[in-house]
Amino acid sequence: MTPNDALAAIRRHIAAGHWTVRNHAQKRMAQRNVTMKDIRSALMGARDCQGKGTKWKVTGPDVDGDDLTCVVALENGVVVVTVY
Repeated sequence: MTPNDALAAIRRHIAAGHWTVRNHAQKRMAQRNVTMKDIRSALMGARDCQGKGTKWKVTGPDVDGDDLTCVVALENGVVVVTVY
């Protein structure tokens, strides 16, 4: 899977509501004042996607336009592993 293929799959899953956030990511969200809307915005508007297989590092703008990086896994949808 290419980065473009992964990003297209991530966007499809996010748009369809097929995504979850792991406990670790929820802790980082609280520490970094990141909301679910921020994550959705970053993944849907992503400008950079790097990785291979099922793990991807995706960077895009949060709701305020600031860069947000999400590490995600493609596992029957999108699983957000961490955010920074």
